[in-house]
Amino acid sequence: MMTNKAIYQHFSLDDAPFIDKGLEWIKRVEDTYTPVLTAFVNPHQEHILRVLAGTYGLGCVSSGEYIHTEFVRVLLYPDYFSPTLSDFEMALLEIRYPSRFEQLTHAKILGTIINQLGIDRKLFGDILVDEKRAQIFVNRDFIPLFQDGIQKIARLPVSLEECPFTDKIISEINYQEQEILISSFRLDALLSSALKLSRKQASRLIEKKSVQVNYHPIEKLDYLVAVGDLISVRKFGRLKIVKENGQTKRDKIKLTIQLLLSK
Repeated sequence: MMTNKAIYQHFSLDDAPFIDKGLEWIKRVEDTYTPVLTAFVNPHQEHILRVLAGTYGLGCVSSGEYIHTEFVRVLLYPDYFSPTLSDFEMALLEIRYPSRFEQLTHAKILGTIINQLGIDRKLFGDILVDEKRAQIFVNRDFIPLFQDGIQKIARLPVSLEECPFTDKIISEINYQEQEILISSFRLDALLSSALKLSRKQASRLIEKKSVQVNYHPIEKLDYLVAVGDLISVRKFGRLKIVKENGQTKRDKIKLTIQLLLSK
């Protein structure tokens, strides 16, 4: 397989390791003429895989086309293959707990899984919560690990039971669209304007490793963002740069952003 070096130029240096992995999967499909199923990937990684598959003439479909989730599993496949939902080898687990005492949060569930099970983030997908229920998408092969390894979350006794995908919690995400002005596309400048922080406060968030751009932790204050980037800030929420709307007479850059603040 000839590697198309131009692919790397379309993405950031932070994406290079994942592109390398994606090219390994592409080569495996070409060499074996059989599908390859990825672990759970984020939307940015899904986009990279679609670009790779299109470049090398392979099929690419994600579990998100069957069940809407943020984190998905992706199938890369040769032309003879016809994917179905079962090919993604996922399961939805209901986290049963006494909700009358306390409400489980996304952060508490994620913290328990990472710290108690010590497993990689790619082995499970979305964590869904509402006022009384909680669920998690997992790699089907690891159902016993989750069921046996998680007996308590935040002092609450829990049990995990597989449930049909039709019982999935429907989460409504309401982004606020806003117009902001920034002095430059530097990350600290964007955070300062979007979150109404001083430049020093914005810089401190980056230095404390509380900021991710397209799911990559960023530590450089002068990191340059671009239209389409998704920025996550711990304890604040998320924002996405939707479009650039020119400049003001004082050379400020006008942006449209979508903002989802943590409650």
